[in-house]
Amino acid sequence: MTGLAACAALAVLELDAVLVAQTLVSRPFVVGAVIGALGGRAHTGALYGAAFELLALVDVPVGGSLTWSASVASGTAAALMLGGTSAAMCFAGGLGAGLLHARLEAVERARRTAGADALAAAAESGGPALGRAFAVSIALHAAGTFALSLAVVALVGWADRFWWPYAPEVLRAAASAAASCAPWIGLSGVAAWGLSRA
Repeated sequence: MTGLAACAALAVLELDAVLVAQTLVSRPFVVGAVIGALGGRAHTGALYGAAFELLALVDVPVGGSLTWSASVASGTAAALMLGGTSAAMCFAGGLGAGLLHARLEAVERARRTAGADALAAAAESGGPALGRAFAVSIALHAAGTFALSLAVVALVGWADRFWWPYAPEVLRAAASAAASCAPWIGLSGVAAWGLSRA
């Protein structure tokens, strides 16, 4: 599977997070496993998905609060993994994509809010304008997710091949340690949240 196809699959799966169906296929674990499976490496994709799932469990995107997109992080990391990118750079690229996607999502939400009155008027008139507006909103969201994840996959893949092998050893070791410890960091956050509720 190419990075292009993996990013397209991510864009479709991620739509479930806010706009379409909401069947939980956009959960980081599912996204990582599905993209990994499409490339013949479901278990590795699921591992990235589980790491980002654990990191995101206590960061619930309620209302206007959206600090990062764990689904996009998981899918981008899995897409990078399918391209042969090192584990540390997959994790870093996924994390970067998740943070950037939250900014993109904030812009998209502001655009939708600004057009809310026009959508309400279209709904009252009963014509096809509401369906058209909804389709455009879905298409713009998917296109943004696709473009962002593809750009991160291309940039991080390039850096992994041409820069990362020559990076300072201390940086390489730190990035590997962060990627290896991510599930435990996420689990400790879940444990701390649970203890605070007790």
